[in-house]
Amino acid sequence: GRSSAGVDMKSLMLGSEGCFGIIVSAVIKIWPLAESRSHESVLLPNFGAGLRYMKDLSKMRSLKPASVRLLDNEQFRLGQALRASPSRFQSFRNLVSKNIGYYIGKFSERSVVCATITFEGTSEEVKMQKRSVRELASMHGGILGGSTVGKAGYDLTFAIAYIRDFALNYNILGESFETFVPWSKLTRVIEATKRKICSEHKRRALPGAPFVCSRVTKLYDDGVCVYFYFCMNICGVAEPSDIFAGIERSARQEILDNGGSLSHHHGLGKLRSSFVHQIYSQGHMDSIVAVKEALDPINVFGARNGIFSMIANDGNQTVGS
Repeated sequence: GRSSAGVDMKSLMLGSEGCFGIIVSAVIKIWPLAESRSHESVLLPNFGAGLRYMKDLSKMRSLKPASVRLLDNEQFRLGQALRASPSRFQSFRNLVSKNIGYYIGKFSERSVVCATITFEGTSEEVKMQKRSVRELASMHGGILGGSTVGKAGYDLTFAIAYIRDFALNYNILGESFETFVPWSKLTRVIEATKRKICSEHKRRALPGAPFVCSRVTKLYDDGVCVYFYFCMNICGVAEPSDIFAGIERSARQEILDNGGSLSHHHGLGKLRSSFVHQIYSQGHMDSIVAVKEALDPINVFGARNGIFSMIANDGNQTVGS
């Protein structure tokens, strides 16, 4: 429902990341399971075509699928390389050559991208969503890749954390970070951030080449959430965690400089707290600190996240100093 009764303390509490208090109970909203649920995938010639396709999907309103994600070429190829069965690229080539030969020449293994899609709703709603997705794919020069590829794209998301831990055994350090980007700045943010990671890696004369990929997800009317994935070889590298963190900070600065947000949903915590002066005015920070002092004058909830990461252990404020 809706209530208009002054300042919403609930939002203040949640946004404080534990610095104003903690959640001790919650009321959960539940919804009936969808009558029908299925997956699909759309292969598109290149990342530009993929972004245009995603933007058109975002305008579908009630026909917009439950979830849509766009994997860039690097992440799509990573997913195929991790398959236990023969490469999907071989099946992809066969599909093109046997059934839609007129597409030959438009797709390349080094440029093709994949949109993975989840449909949910009544059988009729899912049917209409699939028809719209298929029509849009044709408009953007895409072809359907099938439900198996679509589901595999979501499975890759769940597996990435475990792949990261496994890769560390082989001296590969990797992590992801996210941002919200308006549609008008999307291409610039992605390209600039990838270039920045590669240039910082080269500047430090690190071994090998970095693996950098991106995934566009969570469609909004005004923009999207973008995930970046960065992996590097740390064999023989002194203080690899510090080096990695330094490159990630440079990438985060590049995101901000080109119009992305500091975080879409991961929050600020301590890792991103050094950037708060770039996104908040001094007046904003002073007002939040004043709320903290009123609610928790002796700093019982000393999580020290966000702007409060600059609060000393004794509770003295150093924000803005």
